[in-house]
Amino acid sequence: MSAKRRELQDEGSVKSPIFVSDQIPLYYQLQSVLTEQILSGALAAGQQLPIEAQLVEEYGVSRITVRQALASMEKESLIRREAGRGTFVQERRVFPMETLQLEGSIDELISLGQTTTVKLLYVRKVKATTPEAKLLGVEPGSDLIRCARVRLHRREPYSHVLNDLPFEIGKRLAKSDWKHSISLALQEKLGVPLIEAQQSIRATLATGPLAQLLSTRIGSPLLTTDRVVMTEAHRPVIRVRTNYRSDIFQFNVHLRKDDAHGHWKVNP
Repeated sequence: MSAKRRELQDEGSVKSPIFVSDQIPLYYQLQSVLTEQILSGALAAGQQLPIEAQLVEEYGVSRITVRQALASMEKESLIRREAGRGTFVQERRVFPMETLQLEGSIDELISLGQTTTVKLLYVRKVKATTPEAKLLGVEPGSDLIRCARVRLHRREPYSHVLNDLPFEIGKRLAKSDWKHSISLALQEKLGVPLIEAQQSIRATLATGPLAQLLSTRIGSPLLTTDRVVMTEAHRPVIRVRTNYRSDIFQFNVHLRKDDAHGHWKVNP
């Protein structure tokens, strides 16, 4: 944005909002904003979208831009247009929350793996990079067993999972174990108790290979988790990196109040 235009906007002379990028087509940016409102629930299933004239006024774009955005959203089955009535939000394909949710315990993380089916992509031996070695408590260059899988719910892919295990542990798993819950196999087959885990969650975008594996579009928003699970004495036994399609998956976290300090904590 030019300094002059910013100055005019600050003074209130320019009322039309400015989109974040001058390089990305406006219709795509508008489409992304409206899509996020649908995925977040701000626009509920069956709710009518503002008419074209309202969107033109609200976002400061042309009617052609609005029509391009809506046409693309309709193609993706996010909305439906009814002649003479308007444009409405389609019912979302979200997995039942009682089936796929995260409440904070190791047992629930394991049970999540039992409610879905798995497509095994590969199991191979790799060398640990310095960051990977640090997370798994091994020396850089050490052998790891890496497994890549796609999880499906009702035959639809919703997550890509990459598992890394220290070689001495991973080599003890059979091929059949990789097609089910690896955490369950570690506990029940190998006798490795899973005591605790550290996990980060962030927003990412689908790359070309991930988009193809997850049956989504390049650049689609994903929820990415990176979890290291540990046994006794805080010893790491498995790292799990998962990319979830954010249009059909979400995390639930149950919080409880810590009366002593007034802080909120994850319910174990």
